[in-house]
Amino acid sequence: MERGQIVREAIQSQGRIWARAGARTPAWALPEPTLCVGSGTSCYLAEVVAFLGQRQGRALWAAPTQDWILEPDLWASRVQSVVVLSRSGTTTEALWAAELARARGLATWAVSCDPAAPLMTRADGGWAVPEAHDHTVVMTRSFTGELVLLEQALAAADPAGQEALAVMTAEAEPLIEEAEALADALTDPLPRRLYILGAGARWGIAREGALKAFEMANQNAYAFGPLEFRHGPWGSVTPDDLVVVLGQAAYREYEAALVRELAARTPRVVTVAAADWFRDQDVPGTRWVLPSAGADVWWGPAAVVLLQWLGWHWAVKLGLDPDHPKDLTAVVELGDGAAQ
Repeated sequence: MERGQIVREAIQSQGRIWARAGARTPAWALPEPTLCVGSGTSCYLAEVVAFLGQRQGRALWAAPTQDWILEPDLWASRVQSVVVLSRSGTTTEALWAAELARARGLATWAVSCDPAAPLMTRADGGWAVPEAHDHTVVMTRSFTGELVLLEQALAAADPAGQEALAVMTAEAEPLIEEAEALADALTDPLPRRLYILGAGARWGIAREGALKAFEMANQNAYAFGPLEFRHGPWGSVTPDDLVVVLGQAAYREYEAALVRELAARTPRVVTVAAADWFRDQDVPGTRWVLPSAGADVWWGPAAVVLLQWLGWHWAVKLGLDPDHPKDLTAVVELGDGAAQ
């Protein structure tokens, strides 16, 4: 088998996974305030979900699982429920997090790709999306599958969210194909470094994209906020660097100005945004235009696909195997010990 074919299939299959994952999602009904926690990719998923909830006026917050484990008293008096996110449902920190929440009398909810995972037995309830499990070290469709499920739950009473998710799911397969062709072109020649810029609902997406490049290609990739990028990271950009801006209509005035400034430093600037973002905007560089359907904050699952493909093509062109990333395992299991 050629290098990376398992991960490749996982990325390609996301369209049908989204349709199945979102079809049976109940409305979000957890007691608030709610803390969403996860480790690595699951933490970035928590960040996206929490921001979407905040945009709806919900009291949702996100933190790395370690923050809840190491300082539970800082959160326990502030929240009524904890959502623990873990693809496998067996990661040690996820199990500790659920045990801590229940020990403090908080409503505990689990989100996983395995309905029979130990995490599910340590929570009061949960959602599982087994069809999204990648069965790989690197998370791809498990991230977007869980995100679509959770977005559907939040969008149950949000027509703009429902419209965005319906169109994104219907057009997923051609979008995924377009994203791969673009990622192939963007990695020829290979970049020196990758910068991914995103704010709000795209911050967790940017962080996830950078992690994919680290995991699959072992290359330098960084996530920053668009306005924060001028404060330090800006000075390191060279013409050999690739910069991806994850645009949103609410921020387009600020993001478009940044794209124009970046183009003076590197010709390798890519803007990923809905068609409305580009309307009446004279911006240089490469564009990946997403449909303007519903509210664009819900289009994170589509936006991250390009970043997944960037990591995959970067790795393969370096002679690496995304199916077997260096020094990584699918599940992190810690030694003896229990959360108190």
